[in-house]
Amino acid sequence: MQNNRVHLHSASGLLHDNFRLSNLDYGHLMDLAFRLENHLKGYKKVLRLACFNVLTHNRDDHSKNFAFLMNKKGDWQFAPAYDLTFSFSSHGQHSATVNGEGENPTQKHLLELAALFDLKNAKLILEEVKNAVNNWQHFAKQAGVSKTSLDLIQKVIQKQCKDR
Repeated sequence: MQNNRVHLHSASGLLHDNFRLSNLDYGHLMDLAFRLENHLKGYKKVLRLACFNVLTHNRDDHSKNFAFLMNKKGDWQFAPAYDLTFSFSSHGQHSATVNGEGENPTQKHLLELAALFDLKNAKLILEEVKNAVNNWQHFAKQAGVSKTSLDLIQKVIQKQCKDR
């Protein structure tokens, strides 16, 4: 049997960040992705996930919920997203801030973050994520999400997806 193991390292481990007392910002993740991948695509990957987490109210976005995978050649890549959940969090704000804002990050904060990294297509990335998130209700019904949960989550997502 061939060994198909891959190396994985969380942002928490790579940055020596205590995820319970973190001051992580998505900008830190963008910088880390660029340094590990040695390519501007890292910025876009992190921004896309930041947009998703803000728009879907995933406030469980601490440094152990971001990771990087190393391939057999020793190249690092931002890992596929995981532990994505609608969450108010225990302290009522995002664990990872968006351009310094954790309590109520908006699309404006996401675009400001992108501007810091000179991302030219940030608005397109945001719109693509918004389009996908706006279909959430369809997927939730297919998955059997209760009407109570569906209504609560849909209300919050609609608020987050409004331009503000």
